[in-house]
Amino acid sequence: MAERTNGKRNGKSALRKIRHYIKRSMARAIGHLTVLQLLVGFGICLLITLLLMGYQFQTIPDYKPGDVADRTIEAPHDSQVEDPDATREKHDKILALVPAVFELDLRVNQRIESELRASFARGRRIVTETRSDLGVPAGRPFNRDQREEVVSALREGLAEPDENNVLEICAKHDFSQELESQMAGLLGKAMAYPGVIEDRNLLLRYVDRGIVLRDAVTGRDQKLSDWMAIRGLTQARDALRQYEFEMTAVTGDDKKRLIGYLETWVRPNVDFSEEQTQIREQTALAEADPVIIQIKKGRTLVRAGDEISRQNLVLLRAFQKEKQPFRLLSRFFGIFIVVGFFMSALWNYLAVFQRSRRRAPQHYLLLATILAVNILVTKVFVGLADVLSDTTLLSEAVKAPLNYYFLAPVAFGAVLVILLVDAQTAILFSLISTVFVGVLTGQVSMSVYSLAGCLTSVYVLDHYRERLAVIRAGLIIGVINGITILALHLYASTTSIGWLGLTIRLSGGLLSGLFAAMLASILLPVLESLFDITTDIRLLELSNLNKPILRRLAVEAPGTYHHSIIVGTLAEAAAEAIGASALLVRVGAYYHDIGKLKKPSYYVENQIYSANKHEGLSPSMSSLILASHVKDGLLMADEIKLAPKVKELIPQHHGTRLMTYFYQKARGAADDKQPSVSEDEFRYPGPKPQSKEAAILMLADQVEAAARTLQDPSPGQIEGMIRRLTQATIQDGQFDECDVTLKEVEQISRAFARVIAGIHHHRIEYPGFDFNTPIEERRTEHQRVQ
Repeated sequence: MAERTNGKRNGKSALRKIRHYIKRSMARAIGHLTVLQLLVGFGICLLITLLLMGYQFQTIPDYKPGDVADRTIEAPHDSQVEDPDATREKHDKILALVPAVFELDLRVNQRIESELRASFARGRRIVTETRSDLGVPAGRPFNRDQREEVVSALREGLAEPDENNVLEICAKHDFSQELESQMAGLLGKAMAYPGVIEDRNLLLRYVDRGIVLRDAVTGRDQKLSDWMAIRGLTQARDALRQYEFEMTAVTGDDKKRLIGYLETWVRPNVDFSEEQTQIREQTALAEADPVIIQIKKGRTLVRAGDEISRQNLVLLRAFQKEKQPFRLLSRFFGIFIVVGFFMSALWNYLAVFQRSRRRAPQHYLLLATILAVNILVTKVFVGLADVLSDTTLLSEAVKAPLNYYFLAPVAFGAVLVILLVDAQTAILFSLISTVFVGVLTGQVSMSVYSLAGCLTSVYVLDHYRERLAVIRAGLIIGVINGITILALHLYASTTSIGWLGLTIRLSGGLLSGLFAAMLASILLPVLESLFDITTDIRLLELSNLNKPILRRLAVEAPGTYHHSIIVGTLAEAAAEAIGASALLVRVGAYYHDIGKLKKPSYYVENQIYSANKHEGLSPSMSSLILASHVKDGLLMADEIKLAPKVKELIPQHHGTRLMTYFYQKARGAADDKQPSVSEDEFRYPGPKPQSKEAAILMLADQVEAAARTLQDPSPGQIEGMIRRLTQATIQDGQFDECDVTLKEVEQISRAFARVIAGIHHHRIEYPGFDFNTPIEERRTEHQRVQ
């Protein structure tokens, strides 16, 4: 019992945790929404709902049978219309085949036989008692007076009518068991299976439908092939006379009188079961489908000048109902609820589960824009397909609108999302988009087709490196579209579209992938600029070392330029090791120190032939100059319109680290006037790294600088140096705001060690040259030789 109680507690505790998690997630997703954001979300749902409505403006007059149509009316969309009259006729035919149920209750036979035998038992007792009172021994016949006294006693004791002197006849035979058995047997044969019905005309009413005889005791059914076998009361009584030869206990007139008496004991044991019959009728009707008329879009419902027939009226009224305001409102609110649910799920994902939650509103607007454009483009293609299918130039074999629906570039939205956001969001977007495509077209096959193309684009473009990747993805999407169309055709093998129709669909699937790539390529720079988003293609453009800002860096601050290139190599290797964006971190390394262009000579890597300018400055002033390159870098990033993702790395690559050299120098110079030095004055402004890429760049920047201080770098020294730097950075709390793990830090360190060891590799000495000897010594030795 205790274990069971603990199990219940654990179950309730788990449910409470789940409810708490859901509430917390919803609170984080919805709790901070402003009124403006709610209105924007409502407007987005409203816009998408209107795009999915697909309302046709053709009006349908209220005709009556016999009216003449004043216009030609075509079906605005594919539909299924029930024909109520045909359905009613079908139901009548079904009911005519449902057999009527008659219930046979053989308990009536048992009850009557029991009553008959009970009467005989009482009669025997009365006769025996009377013989004893009169002193007439058994077997001796009664005289007249004695017989009258016995009959009188029987009438009083049995209280039954004495028709045809039946009591006298039975008393004459002392109500013998032989007579009792013979009379009960005759009665049983008259009322035997299939029973006796009170009125046989009731059977005639259901002869055409068939008759089922149901046992009232067992509930078993038996279809009655010969309804004539059921006797009426007259036939049952006639059966008594047919079998009167079996009554041998009496003869002559006594037998006729007893047969007539038995006729009063015959009762009906078969009756019509209206309840069971109705149940079977309702079951049969429930299994019967209504008569449905398949209406294809564009089918002429009635032509101008034609008389309105019953069939025309059924079709017109069905489409007329769809035009009624409450039907339109019902459809609108139904679609709006579905759209609202999926758009809320999308917002909840961005706000709660996305890594960069600060950009959730921006990404939500981006996804909503792409989704609306995707639906709009699909709707345009579907409309063109409908127009094309209506042309008289096409044969009936290829006029189906679905043949041309597959031309719609349904996957281009997913292509844009994978390029502009990330793969996880693109998968969720694909699921939502395919649902909306299915609602728009009214075809489940289009949902499957759309989902296959969208997921293919996510897989193909998850890691792309050049613009040609989009075109290549379009070709692959087209091939997958063709395979999906073929699979759908094989699945729906009952509907033959012919080889020509299948060829059109396959061609449309291939072109759809190319259209998706083309539209994505056209819209990508527009959306990238409009929503201030950095794509890999933009990063590839920024990675060009011939960019003016990088050429300036190479000329004006060569040490910083070389440092940036090495940091990029280190960071790229580390990013590949942990699955981060190698391209982003490499480009970020190229631009992370562009702020040093303002005062390049104040940084040690650029002080090649000049003295260190910080020797004449106070430590606090030196720290301000060093920290200023972050602010200057941000200003220059704005001037050259650097991509936001790259710009974010400029302040984050230093985080809030301590400028240890100048801090220690300030502490060493402290005196009685200024006994303490605050670390905050010697820290970079931050913020701390917010992503794995920023954490990698921070470590790569430190490792590259520290590696230059090694006199004779060996693998052990390199690994020790990297380990000390990473541990110091972690202890300083620089990674508290990003999602990098200790395991990933270890992988980053190993990647750094491999690259640094490759840079500082050993080479054999050149014969005849000693490059390690100072130039002055080489000159003296050369003169002596001369």
